[in-house]
This record gives sequence, C-alpha cells and structure tokens, in this order.
Amino acid sequence: MRRSPADNASFRAAHMTAPVPIFDAHAHLDMPEFAADLPDVLERAAQAGVGKVLCVGTDLDSSLRCVDLARRFPGLVYAAVGIHPNHWAQAGPGDMERIGSLCTLAEVVAIGETGLDFHHGFTDRHAQAQGLREHLRLVVAAGKPVIIHVRKADEEVLQALSEVGGQFEGVRHCFEGTAQTVERYVRQGLHVSFTAAVTRPGHRTLKEAARLVPAERLLVETDCPYQTPASHAGERNEPAFITETIQALAVLRSTTPEALAATTARNAESLFFPGLSMTP
Repeated sequence: MRRSPADNASFRAAHMTAPVPIFDAHAHLDMPEFAADLPDVLERAAQAGVGKVLCVGTDLDSSLRCVDLARRFPGLVYAAVGIHPNHWAQAGPGDMERIGSLCTLAEVVAIGETGLDFHHGFTDRHAQAQGLREHLRLVVAAGKPVIIHVRKADEEVLQALSEVGGQFEGVRHCFEGTAQTVERYVRQGLHVSFTAAVTRPGHRTLKEAARLVPAERLLVETDCPYQTPASHAGERNEPAFITETIQALAVLRSTTPEALAATTARNAESLFFPGLSMTP
C-alpha cells in the first residue's frame, strides 16, 4: 500500500532529523504515470525534504514536456533534454537539431539521457553509437553535462567517452556495475548516481561500488516511476521515496542520512549549476 503524505513525513522524521535539500538527480515526471497527480507527487517530495528534481527527456516530445514542467514548477523541477538510445531508431531527421536548440534554455541544465543499451535491442547498436556521438558533440559545444544511460555496454560507452575531444562533465546514471567500473567513470570525469537498488536484498557487487565511490562524485536518484525501493515494491516510484535510498547509502558508507543528502545535493548543484553555491 502506498504511504500517505503523513507516513512519508514520519519516515523522514525517523531517519533525517534535520531538513536537508535533497536533489533527485534523475526522474521522469513527464511520463503518463504522473499525469493524474503530479502536484500531489511534488508536495510529497517537498514534505520528504526534496528540494530539486531533474526531469530527464527520453525523446524530443519527452524533452519538450520536461522543459514545460520546469517552467510550471520553477526552482523545484529542472530539465535535461536528449534522445534515449532505445528511442533513437524512432527519432526524426530534425530531432537532434531541436534538442540542440532546447539546450540554450535556462531551464535545461543537462543533455540526455543518451548512451548505449545492449539489453533491450530496440535500436541497432551502430545507430545507438551514432546517437551517443551526436549527443557528446552537443555536450562539448553547449558546455552542459551529459546524462549517460548504460545497459550491458560499459566498455563501449567508456571507449566512446575517451574519444571525445574537449572537456565535459556528466553522470553515469542508475549505476549497477562494479567498483572497478566506478573508478573508470570517475577517471573519465563523471559522477556516478545510485537508485533504490541499494535498498533491496542482495546486490552485493553494486553495494560495494556504492561504498567505494568518492564522496565528491556521488549522486542519488529515483529514476521514477522506475526503480522503486524495497518497502514500496510493486508501486510506482516517486521522488519522495528517495529518502529510503539515502538511508541505505548512508548505512553502506558509514555516515548519516543528513550528511549524505547534503553531500549529494552539493555534488548535483556543482554539476548542473556550475559556478553557483546553492547549498550551505
């Protein structure tokens, strides 16, 4: 059963004894799962201590919706624009040009999600690689960070990242790999973001990676409506549930939820709002 807003507030009070501006670094609030109750979802997020949510596009239409949500909820929702590798085959000939034009908007703080997905096979691998290269060229030109999606393709993505000319930053989102792979993304200059997978039984390799990622490169996300935490199994995920992921990561890293929330918020703000100091 879904927790009520009061239940979420009680959870936060139990685990996070002081207000902290949590930054959900990856969400899909534009999806149909949130169409009926998004204001309530965002209210629950605020009650849980979430101060900012990055709404990430998966194709041109999704990216436009993310920008619209950032305008509807300024200061709380921000947008990333891009074409997911699983949707690249359906992209129109002018879609990347439109994505490029969106990158100039103040509401857009990142490019993506892009990357390689060799799990589903919805798009030919060579086409996915072309899409990733086009996104990375845009990242370098626009000077905004990239959001990288990877499934069963870390080697290929790391190789592509190493071949890009110019300096760029970004995040390997929804990380599920090994500590050694974390080290390679960090050496490439990327942050690494973790979901509620760390709240579930097992996942020993992932939890070891979460324990060892450098504190200054750590981010936390919901990837909602996906990646629901253990206590909400079978439900739609939403930003308010990120407190459970923070609690699990804090235990793994021998720190407090308050400290981990503040660290990941500072990291996200430094990445997505370079030059601004937004978290004390």
